Amino acid sequence: MENHVGERTVNIFGKVFPRDAFICRLFYLSFFASFGSLFPLLAVYFKQLGMTAAQAGFLIGSRPIVEFLSGPFWSQFASRFRKQKLLLLFSLGSLVLFTLGIGLVQPVTPYCIVYVPEGNKTCQTMLAPAGKIIRGGALGMLKETLVGGSTKPARHRRQTQSPLVEKIIDLSSFDSEEDTVAGIAPEYITRERVCNYNEDNYGILVSPPHSTRVYRQPAVEQAFMLLLILICLCEFFSSPALPLADAATLHAVRDNPAEFGKIRLMASVGWGLAMFIMGIALDYSDTFRNHPCPAENTTEKNYTLCFVMCVIFMLAAMGLASKFKFDDDVPAPGEVHGLVMDTREAEVSHVVAEKARARVTQSEGGGGSENSLLLAMKALASMHILLFFISVVVMGGGAGLVFSFLYWHLQDIGGSPVLFGILSVVNHASEIITYFYVFKLINKYGHVRVMYLCLAVNFFRFMALSILDNPWMVLPLQVLQGACLATVWSCASSYISLVAPPHAKQHAQYALQVGYHGIGKGIGSIVGGSVISVIGSRTTFVIYGLICLVTCAGSFGLNKLFKYEGIKYGAGNFEEEDMDIMAPQGVPMARDGKITDAFNSTTVVNANYGAIAQEDPTQDAYDRYVSTTR
Repeated sequence: MENHVGERTVNIFGKVFPRDAFICRLFYLSFFASFGSLFPLLAVYFKQLGMTAAQAGFLIGSRPIVEFLSGPFWSQFASRFRKQKLLLLFSLGSLVLFTLGIGLVQPVTPYCIVYVPEGNKTCQTMLAPAGKIIRGGALGMLKETLVGGSTKPARHRRQTQSPLVEKIIDLSSFDSEEDTVAGIAPEYITRERVCNYNEDNYGILVSPPHSTRVYRQPAVEQAFMLLLILICLCEFFSSPALPLADAATLHAVRDNPAEFGKIRLMASVGWGLAMFIMGIALDYSDTFRNHPCPAENTTEKNYTLCFVMCVIFMLAAMGLASKFKFDDDVPAPGEVHGLVMDTREAEVSHVVAEKARARVTQSEGGGGSENSLLLAMKALASMHILLFFISVVVMGGGAGLVFSFLYWHLQDIGGSPVLFGILSVVNHASEIITYFYVFKLINKYGHVRVMYLCLAVNFFRFMALSILDNPWMVLPLQVLQGACLATVWSCASSYISLVAPPHAKQHAQYALQVGYHGIGKGIGSIVGGSVISVIGSRTTFVIYGLICLVTCAGSFGLNKLFKYEGIKYGAGNFEEEDMDIMAPQGVPMARDGKITDAFNSTTVVNANYGAIAQEDPTQDAYDRYVSTTR
């Protein structure tokens, strides 16, 4: 069916959606359901492979770093060849292939730990050869049955070959609470714990907690290097996918850019629901049909299900992406992030926007050097902006630390995948609710004070997380996490969009992306994992909480110490204490002055939305606003 302007529509439960925008909604639902069904669990999956927190943190933290290092390359590539849909499908296909590759990389399990009968008082546990593994999945089992010369099922043959199967144990089940440090893994096999172990004969052996497997440490290190290569290649080739999808969505809602945020909320819905379903499924996945050390009393999970569902959802996203519409005016991936930020700038009140711009001395000119990253950094080179940027990076570090090691920590204190799924739903529900109210908070207290609040909440959240022994008590903290991270990004993105001068806007927004998602989340995972592997997760959370407290107090003190007198913009200089944000007055505004006006005025401007041209409508709207308020 079509609406009054001839646009094709979809009717769902009596509500009419434009067809292109509806396809975008389904894409974000499928795309982020794919991520939500696997990526939050990658750390505990790597833990089950015998890796340390440092190794897992490096594998996960390398993803955002590679993403932003590859950004300029793909931006130039897309601008030159203008094959956006083909590049998008290639990126999604790369995610499918490399995700399958990551799921196939596992170190060989040569040994199991078995329990020695009670009659032997000098030895409780010992090493025993692991059972035979049939590789190749269902085809491998079929081949083993038909070609191997036996009509017995492979699992039955393997069990009859190993009389110790019923005595296989999880070595971590012998650890007392006093000897266990949450976060530190794996456990090294020693002669004191395993009576027949000899390093000269067996080499260095490790056993991950919540698993009956025993790995050779060199095999784990080889798997780590192979996984690192696959993850870096996966992130490099797949990094254009989301910016291109955002560009297609912005094109679909070019007549009403404010709809972009509502469509993007489907990402949180898909991620949260997928994680919830996978958490329930994983609790019933502790039975392996092809396990080298099968045991009944173990909390080891079969993450093959996560990889399968990730691929299925991503294939669905590829099918939906094939319906996207691109034209010659769709921006390259490098410009999309800034356009996305601008879609909510209209929600910032005039007086708050004026106050934010008053903090920055607007540099003149631009011309041939207006695309210079150095010029953008000079335009924002003030103590106030630097302190705000540091706060954003610190908050990003916390996001990376939680993403990588929250479930890692909760697993060690008794958390199950069902809890992980519930936490994901609570987190994303909190994000969605915060989306509708965050700018009311910003308009009431201003960007800087809201950032102080987020740092203070982070301090409280991580300190509480470090002392909780009941994993279910983390549920209220997840409400704070979702609200806090959604508020931080909304606050930071709108603030940078406001303070950046027109000729430096694009680079300033890219710097924010790199600072929060690249440096913050990447370094948070890498450094956090390295610290956890030495002192455990509880102490690491305390250290990060104190960093948030110091950052909050330092930013507040330095902002009070340095007075930016004489910096004038528009109606004048605003002070924190003198401005009544709820009753703005004395700010002459000749027009609404919002970036999104450029996309709502005429069809000519709408057709040019996001185009890379000399007469950029976003910059023209911003320049008109600046000229009328000076």
